[in-house]
Amino acid sequence: MSIVGEATGTLSLLGKAWGWLRDRLDPARVQAQRLIQAFEAYGIARQRIPRLLPAGLTAPNAAFSSPDKLKAHLTSALLDWAAEHLEIHRSWLDGVGDQPHLIEDHYKAVAGYRDWLAQRIEQVPLVHRFVHVWKPQGPAIGPDAFGPVCLVYEETSDGLDGAEFSRFWRLSDEWPLDHAPCVENMIAVVAIARSLGILVVGHELALDDLRRLTAGKALIPDLQRRRRGRWHPEDLVARVRHQSASSGPDRPVPVI
Repeated sequence: MSIVGEATGTLSLLGKAWGWLRDRLDPARVQAQRLIQAFEAYGIARQRIPRLLPAGLTAPNAAFSSPDKLKAHLTSALLDWAAEHLEIHRSWLDGVGDQPHLIEDHYKAVAGYRDWLAQRIEQVPLVHRFVHVWKPQGPAIGPDAFGPVCLVYEETSDGLDGAEFSRFWRLSDEWPLDHAPCVENMIAVVAIARSLGILVVGHELALDDLRRLTAGKALIPDLQRRRRGRWHPEDLVARVRHQSASSGPDRPVPVI
């Protein structure tokens, strides 16, 4: 390695070390940085955040231009509002939680998904709804599949200036594709969503992206822009129903 290359690498490591130390010593800056990061991931530029603030919450427009400026204007009410508006964990904004997204996981108790989705439809009727099923790019769902499968619920409504705005929830938590009960739960969620009139969409992501999501190291809207191939989760539901119809009385079949 050249002297210039070694120097560049050293400066990069020093910069990362300084950033880590600064955040450890200045938790208010972490809160400000995560608030701006989250809104920008959701497609809301930092200079437009003040337009969303409800009555009673004010901050100068320039305050949102950088974490260092915003930290002086942070209040508990502002952080609470941001977490509620984006439907993310307040603890993540505070820098103490390891998962940004709310997780509605009813593993092995799939009736809970029907109850929760029906409640969302009743509470927020005028939105577009989707259930996304993200799997690693590569093998189809089957004996050779590996890596996590991630189920994501999305509600899309009107945002600023006619643009669309989406909120996201995770419907699965650490579901490996090589574990049959996880696949069965995924198929059940797809069937439930379809029965409620919710559009189901299958996409593929890089395995590293999915692992970052399950580890709480990535925001869903950022990964939306990194989706790759398409696949059709509904085909699995049709396959299960076909197997159920053709099963003999002594042959167990998956239950949805």
